[in-house]
Amino acid sequence: MAGTAKITDLAGTIGQTPMVRLPGIHDSSSEGAAQRGGAEIVGKLEYMNPGSSIKDRVAKHIVRQLDARGVDKGALLVVAGPGNLAVSLAMLQRRLVCLVPERTSADRVRLLKAAGAVDIVRTLDGALPGTPEHPASIGRRLVAQAHPPGSAVYVDEEEADCWDLAQCYEELAAEIVAQTDGRLGALVLGVDTGCAATHLSRALRARVPGVQIVGVEPSAAGDAAGHGAPAGPLARRWLCEDIGRAYPPRALDPAAVDMWVQVTDKVAYSMARRLVRAGVAAGPASGAAVAAARTYAVSADALQQQQQLMPAKVVVVILGDSARNYGETLLSDDWMLAHDLLDSRMLREIQLKQTDQYRAASVEDLQLPAAVAVAESDPVGAAIELMAENDFSQVPVTGPARRLVGYLPLSAAQTLVESGRAKPADPVARVMLRFTAARATAASAPAHLKQKHQQYWLITPETPLSELARFFETHTVAFVTDPSRKFCLGIATKQDLMAFLARRGSRALY
Repeated sequence: MAGTAKITDLAGTIGQTPMVRLPGIHDSSSEGAAQRGGAEIVGKLEYMNPGSSIKDRVAKHIVRQLDARGVDKGALLVVAGPGNLAVSLAMLQRRLVCLVPERTSADRVRLLKAAGAVDIVRTLDGALPGTPEHPASIGRRLVAQAHPPGSAVYVDEEEADCWDLAQCYEELAAEIVAQTDGRLGALVLGVDTGCAATHLSRALRARVPGVQIVGVEPSAAGDAAGHGAPAGPLARRWLCEDIGRAYPPRALDPAAVDMWVQVTDKVAYSMARRLVRAGVAAGPASGAAVAAARTYAVSADALQQQQQLMPAKVVVVILGDSARNYGETLLSDDWMLAHDLLDSRMLREIQLKQTDQYRAASVEDLQLPAAVAVAESDPVGAAIELMAENDFSQVPVTGPARRLVGYLPLSAAQTLVESGRAKPADPVARVMLRFTAARATAASAPAHLKQKHQQYWLITPETPLSELARFFETHTVAFVTDPSRKFCLGIATKQDLMAFLARRGSRALY
């Protein structure tokens, strides 16, 4: 097939990322996100590189330079940064010790560990250059301690004199110009080390005279342009991982950026969630860049009306980080609520989803039929017949004094019998799923009959439906008991909860 890419290695898939229109970024909350002006805002999806970030491009060129210098492929790389560059280097099969700030998410740290990082060192957020706590100071100490001497290399994109990344960003600039078909008016990107802003501004201005570069930084960060006093290492904190420094980045050419936009964590995270909902799985730094692009577009439109500035035909936003690296933060409603990062509109939506739609209803309001249970000593065959006759997908299992001890799924029981791993005459106790924290009994059982154990979550008729909904985020069925867990009173599934909402006429689901 003409135009179909051939089989290649991972490095060969880096770059040539798509550029798309950004849906769902209008009509946001007024909390810091300006309405879009007349420019067309599009996103360069750098998170679609194989390592899920723009740093794949940087890693590819650093590896080339290491090879050109004769550095052994097994050499230890001590890598400083929020973690994306380290992920990219690990993807390219390099041994790493990673120096990451305290604010780096646990999801990214787990990814680094799974990718084979030798070790991970947390560094102080906002540590200033020249101090012992700064990543460069720590990194050089680690390199000096490496054995044998010379077996480790310090890697930091901010050290422009060590790595020539001009060609890396020349390639990206060429893609941007080609994809915008000569209509590029402005580029908006988050600034961390300053390397991308510096090289992209030079490469784009050489191709598109008059193009404007908009730098994005957290509102809690230091002044990247260097106009203000340096921040102390504990003076300011922000959550957005891939943008912002507490001091002017050393690799940043001050003339590279035409306009600076500072974005709060709330605006960055809320916009990122809005992008995810619109199908663009970008992270918080990308959310900050899109919010800044909207602010810039309004400013450019206002200045154009004063005949001071021509409006940008196309505003390109670099979306350099992936939402998939933030499972426990950006993608967690609970975490976003706890850190007050939802704008007013999204806050209302989540509150409706979590609590308001149930209006203080409890499990009792589901009007569940009475549960039919089997005993541990009952034969498996009889339990299967009971479930088949009553169209049950599972049945609760009771132990001594009719106390609920577990349950038996119909599909599992049928599979075990049909495969010969269990007999119809066997007691239910041998194949059931048991509610207990102890696993000793399972360890001593034959492999094909090991009992699976489920952590018990008490659900009673008085349990709020909002809590039941949370239970169903990780479970398929709820067994309703009395508070003492002595009797099973009913069985509830997510379908029962959805039917209840439908009866109420809730618009949250329909």
